[in-house]
Amino acid sequence: MNKTIPVFTILIFFNLLIADSLSVIMVGDIMMGSDYPGNNLTPKPECIFQEVSAYLNDADLTLGNHEGTLSEGGICTKKIEKGKCYAFRTPPAYVSYLVDAGFDGMNLANNHMNDFGAGGIESTIKALTDAGLKYCGAYSRIARIDIRGTTVAVMSFATSPNADMIFEIEKAQEFVADVARENDIVIVSFHGGGEGVKYLHTADTFEYYMGWPRGNVVKFAHAVIDSGADCVWGHGPHVPRALEIYKDRMIAYSLGNFFTWGFNLGDERGYAPILKVTMDTVGTFMHGQIISALQRTYQYLQYDSLARAAKLMQGLCEDDFPETCPLINDQGYILPRPKVLDQGD
Repeated sequence: MNKTIPVFTILIFFNLLIADSLSVIMVGDIMMGSDYPGNNLTPKPECIFQEVSAYLNDADLTLGNHEGTLSEGGICTKKIEKGKCYAFRTPPAYVSYLVDAGFDGMNLANNHMNDFGAGGIESTIKALTDAGLKYCGAYSRIARIDIRGTTVAVMSFATSPNADMIFEIEKAQEFVADVARENDIVIVSFHGGGEGVKYLHTADTFEYYMGWPRGNVVKFAHAVIDSGADCVWGHGPHVPRALEIYKDRMIAYSLGNFFTWGFNLGDERGYAPILKVTMDTVGTFMHGQIISALQRTYQYLQYDSLARAAKLMQGLCEDDFPETCPLINDQGYILPRPKVLDQGD
């Protein structure tokens, strides 16, 4: 691990001086408990985010990926099979815990948004909207947020029906380019890649999970940045994956699980990184931080003083993207890797 803490502090300080900036916090999958097919709700939902809410509130914009619906009743669209197929239904009232934690918006483009059909989607949208939260990925392809006069557009892609697909890269590029022309900053969210500890590493290949296509996330991320995206935020593998700086833009290939009540979380699936990205007002990555949180099965989120998520992601970055990974120190602070100049420069 890089231990040059004073150098990191100095460089971040100078970054703050030289440009206007905005900060975004992103986390992975959120499933606050389900009452389907049986009661698997948390006994104290007010405690879910309690220990990490100060970190979630420390940015201009805080985003998460909501797995499942915020709904009551309805007919499940899936054939539930333990270990292979799940459906999640969280009471709509639980949206208040997202608000109290500091979230501003939710991605809904994932493989659980349709667990209870159109009724479940509509109930989720109503719960979020009534609570003042932005959303994208279900009946709305873009969420727009104004931050001190800078327009931020959040877009969602997934591998599921009724979403913009990460497989259709040319269509994604056209869509991103159109949105980039009309907004100052574009954040692209995607739900894709293989699932589980066998998929910690990220490769420039097309991935599958249990026979289902899950996309080439490297090709997708590079393509949307080529077309105008300023930050790419991935989730879906249920484990953290590497970060990459591509054309001065941050890519997080997976932020894993954030809070997923009742999941098997005894290994890296329990690492819950909070990624804070600071960029200038044209989208150039300036600095960031991985705040390491930890969740274990049937436990609430905890701050992880051992920084396991940050250390894991630092190693994955160096293994998977040795030429384009950012610098990450023991505390999870992130800086762009210094560029090597040609001799003639």
